[in-house]
Amino acid sequence: MRRAFRWSLLLVVLLGALSVVLLAATVYTYDRLTAETLIAELRFDETGDRQYVAHLRTGDRCDERTYPVFGDQWRVDAEFLKWKYWAMLLGLDSQYRLDRLEGRYRSAAEQNTAPNVAHDLAERTAVDVVAVAGALGSLNFLLDATYGSSTYEDIDVGNVYYVFRTTTGIITRHEPRPLAPPAGEALSVTIDGACGEPSLPRRLVGWADDGALAVLDLTGF
Repeated sequence: MRRAFRWSLLLVVLLGALSVVLLAATVYTYDRLTAETLIAELRFDETGDRQYVAHLRTGDRCDERTYPVFGDQWRVDAEFLKWKYWAMLLGLDSQYRLDRLEGRYRSAAEQNTAPNVAHDLAERTAVDVVAVAGALGSLNFLLDATYGSSTYEDIDVGNVYYVFRTTTGIITRHEPRPLAPPAGEALSVTIDGACGEPSLPRRLVGWADDGALAVLDLTGF
């Protein structure tokens, strides 16, 4: 009986420690907010009447994803986390992550009736930090506030659009799209950062999401 109790206690401790690790790993799928930083690059190719293929690069911009977009404009949404004051004193900065990409019509009537599609940009995580904070209620000791920020701009296939995050939200700038090189010349691509393996927290979250820890239901915390 005593041995069974010890094993049960050990299992509870291990599950508790694993929950803390997963929560920390999920937090690190968000990125720290310390200064204005480039977080996404977008360009568009026209495929029809107000129909486009969006070419999106995020993070180190090594990988490119493509999405269909309808409308006159494009819009990117981001989610922000603001920690309680004592957590910020310990060095836990406010953080963000990209949430959604979609097309946008200038007319509200067309927005409600014309074709449109939204694309989820957020990474799947084993723990929903916002849901956990909400479930804790008054016992929530970390998260102070969550809010969304959006930026949108007219679609011009002749431009490249850059999304920057600031300490309060996201903003957009653009510049002319580089011309295609003459036939026979190689295309030069500039990479601002090194391309490599994802960080340990992101790998941990991905491993958990693949089902290795599917037996844990942490949403009731």
